Amino acid sequence: KKAITKPRNLNNLIQIVAHRSNEQRQEILRAYFNKFQKQLTDDLRCELGGNFRDAVIALFFTPVDYDCYQLYMAMKGLGTNEDTLIEILATRSSQRISQIKQRYPEMFKNKNLEEDIKSDTSGFFRVILLKLLQGYRNNNPYPDEQDCNNCAIALYNASKLKKEQLQETYVNMLTQKSRQELALIAKIYYQWYSKTLFEAIESLFSGDSKKVLKAIVYALLSPSEYFAYRINKAVKGFGTNDTILIRVLVSRDEIDIERIKRYYKQLYKKDLYKEVEDDVSGDYRNLLLELIGH
Repeated sequence: KKAITKPRNLNNLIQIVAHRSNEQRQEILRAYFNKFQKQLTDDLRCELGGNFRDAVIALFFTPVDYDCYQLYMAMKGLGTNEDTLIEILATRSSQRISQIKQRYPEMFKNKNLEEDIKSDTSGFFRVILLKLLQGYRNNNPYPDEQDCNNCAIALYNASKLKKEQLQETYVNMLTQKSRQELALIAKIYYQWYSKTLFEAIESLFSGDSKKVLKAIVYALLSPSEYFAYRINKAVKGFGTNDTILIRVLVSRDEIDIERIKRYYKQLYKKDLYKEVEDDVSGDYRNLLLELIGH
């Protein structure tokens, strides 16, 4: 309370929110309401501004609620942010997807996530997202080599089939196989056909369908590398995509920030901390840098 009321001490606020787990931040929300009979997030919205406010409030969402909020905002109003839909639905576990589907109508006046996606997307892209939303991916950590051999063959032969059969083969395989199974399928595919699954998808698909299929493979086989790529996409070129930057740093805060930093250095020959330090400013920068850590 003292940190956000005048005279503000926003550095104290940054230290509090950046160095607590999400569970601890939920406890802070409850304690704040019990003491002041006010929602902390409402006071934060009143007292803070800009990207700093958005990043602080994002940290007070539960992970599931934050995914729901981001999905809702991606489809709200005119136009759809397909990249947000891809990033979230292609990278979350089946359990998380189930939690998102259950929570979404509770947060947004009985809206149905599946119906929102149906109305906001189209074609094969919509088919892929709805398959991901069904949450059929298995969690088998011990892939059967013969089955993975057959899957690699099926994916290769699919390129010779009609468009609908090609699409069905890829979407079923990529939305149902476990991470370990897909890793073995990808390895076998490359050994036999001298081509990666990324290259196969690149040559067979286009537009948002290609982007989401590649994201599924990328995120399953190397999630930390995928999110390093997402951060780079947010900061390269003119202007910063703060929505992506905040979402990735907040959602991966307790999962794999250190691995993301290593991949970022390896892929882009730049230090992530320094990249963000140079790209944004003020209290917003200070908060993000505390999340990244040296």
